[in-house]
Amino acid sequence: MRDICHYLSGRSDKTFLGSGNIGLVVQPTNARVVFVQRWHEGGLFDWAAGSVRSWAPDRILFNEAEPPVGINCSIRPSTRQLFITRDDVLGLTLAWQNETTDALTVNATFRGQLPGATKQGQGTNAGLLYATDLYSQQVPQPLLYVLAASERPQQITQHGASFELFFTLTLEPGVTTELTLFLAIGIDLPAIEASLWRWQHEADLETAVRQNWNHWFNEAIPHFQCSDPYFEKLYYYRWWSLYTKMIFARVGHFLYPVPREGTIAFDGCVSYSGACVSVDELRWLRDPGWAFSASKTFFAPENLNDGYLSNHIWAWGIDGDESNEDRLGRAVPYHNYAVAAFHGALLVHPREGQQTLAEIWPQLCSNLESYPRLFDVDQDGLYETYPWSNSAGQEWTARYLYFDPIPELLRYERGRTYAPDGSRAAEDMALVQKIRDAVVTDPELVWPETAVQLYRLYYGTLDHRLATVDQSSYAYANFRAAAQLARQLNDTAAAQRYTLLAEQTRQQILAVMWHPEDAFFYDVRPISHQPARVKSVTSFYAFWAKIAAEEHLPMLRHLFNPATFWTNYPLPSLPLDYEKYDALQATGWTYWNYATWPRTTCHAVDGLLWAAQTLDPNLTSQAAELLTRYTRMQFTDGDVNRPNIAERYDPHTAVPFFAELDYNHSTWIDLIIRHVGGLTPQDSPDVLIAPVDMGWDAFVLRNIRYRNHNLAIEFSRESGLKVRVDGLVKAQSAQLQPLKVRL
Repeated sequence: MRDICHYLSGRSDKTFLGSGNIGLVVQPTNARVVFVQRWHEGGLFDWAAGSVRSWAPDRILFNEAEPPVGINCSIRPSTRQLFITRDDVLGLTLAWQNETTDALTVNATFRGQLPGATKQGQGTNAGLLYATDLYSQQVPQPLLYVLAASERPQQITQHGASFELFFTLTLEPGVTTELTLFLAIGIDLPAIEASLWRWQHEADLETAVRQNWNHWFNEAIPHFQCSDPYFEKLYYYRWWSLYTKMIFARVGHFLYPVPREGTIAFDGCVSYSGACVSVDELRWLRDPGWAFSASKTFFAPENLNDGYLSNHIWAWGIDGDESNEDRLGRAVPYHNYAVAAFHGALLVHPREGQQTLAEIWPQLCSNLESYPRLFDVDQDGLYETYPWSNSAGQEWTARYLYFDPIPELLRYERGRTYAPDGSRAAEDMALVQKIRDAVVTDPELVWPETAVQLYRLYYGTLDHRLATVDQSSYAYANFRAAAQLARQLNDTAAAQRYTLLAEQTRQQILAVMWHPEDAFFYDVRPISHQPARVKSVTSFYAFWAKIAAEEHLPMLRHLFNPATFWTNYPLPSLPLDYEKYDALQATGWTYWNYATWPRTTCHAVDGLLWAAQTLDPNLTSQAAELLTRYTRMQFTDGDVNRPNIAERYDPHTAVPFFAELDYNHSTWIDLIIRHVGGLTPQDSPDVLIAPVDMGWDAFVLRNIRYRNHNLAIEFSRESGLKVRVDGLVKAQSAQLQPLKVRL
């Protein structure tokens, strides 16, 4: 069994451990414990506070052997280590090493505070203290806390919710003595006690916890090795990160296992990431349950908003984010490709996918009907964003400033709910001048010369929309997938309707959004179809959706041009040849107008790799280079031992913004299996293996569960390409080339 925990270990810049399940996370640097959407700070596990000496997925070794708060010890410990188990148990182990020739006695006092009603364990109970509290004020489900230890304390005292544990330990000469404190959190008391009993009685606790984590890495996911250490390291790191996003316990609106967007922040389940990119990744687990449970959670009737996907799912309910509401207060879903993602998971695991499809098909159809209802004001098959573009998740990007800059930028400067009443007229007019000098707009735009004109224009364009390439590409992918799903259900009417909707959108993107002169797909204004002539990275989604054709390949010259998108760590959200690039940067309006966002880059990489395979094989080396740069971006200071998954990065230096988020709104694992390994999911008894040549000496992908078979894809320059099905070589070639294998 490969020791993946050790392989990922040794760094000091990671400051949290996560377990999955109820979403348990401990962050020692801030002395806090979180279970989805609720932090507990101070007293709950304070003795696990400190700075990190060495991190691994299962444990943290501290710089400070003695905790800064919560413990008094008569003899200073030699080491202190925090660990977390996959069944929601936090543990802290203190070790004392007696280097003298005499026996020593340690007196240790642990102080803390459990939430809610607290009582002592009795008899043979696994726990010392038991506490029960509500999951939250909004979710009145009991949450259980059980405190335990590897040794019985000499005394336990309680003062309300506060407690003290008194231990006396004898340190024999030349011997290392350990004491471990456990805190388990969950909703099922028998399961909690069983877990505590197990860990308390492990002869070698440290090894047992690590083996349990490594068992998951070795049994649950495909195995990957390659001659590029950055790719191999990031592969296992991203699986760990995705695991720690999962919420397994059924709490409130978390009806089935579902992934959050962040680990220590952004802890909601979001329709873009949870219903889409996470499903793309989760489908490659050997157990298909998580991929389909995520779809089931988002498409559950009680999690839909007026028939369409909510933008957020929280334990307490859905939506509730004012930044995702239209002017009428109606929640707006994030743009998503949830139907296409579900269909992609079904192609990998058809039997289980068919079972889920029967459950969620009415909700899938209901959600799709919201596209023409909510996002197509002129009913032309091109789909739009709402004001301030938060439904696209790309607030205030320059493309939204082209036709209607004033409401966008006033909201950026004053806040999303700004309602000008004239009291700041001079400031607002000064801001207008600042906007005018810093953004590229429609040449026909009439700028206000007075405050009266400003506010008339502000309120008159408050509900502006823009038909976008990304939203339309997502819609096309969803409709195309829905048509194929309908055929599997023999729903002829639905298959015909979604086929027509998909084709309408495809034709409109090609006819209306393509600008031959600039060789670019542009967003357009509804009704008039005027192009917003700002190059957006999201326009490359036309390749991701497989809409672009050979005549659109000249668009890729923008991608590979260092004067536009080809930065050291592509692809920046605003091209460098934006006419007022420097002025816009100087204003500070850089949120989606500077950084490289993995959210968009992963689609562009996917689309380019598809184009290299189907439209022009001469693109292969550039596609491989783009994937390599996207990968290297996710390493702090280029250090192969410090992978990260930030929300966004500096496109020139790869410095991450909010590096600790381990942000879950991009794909990468899926790109490795589909493009590097070449495994192309399809509804066929054959499997197509078409690897991209990354320039490596070798790679291996094993333990892939695909359509109820075990696949392995092996390549080296010396022995060529081999494809194994259920352990037998079914196809091979002396070089990297497409191979078709009958399952």
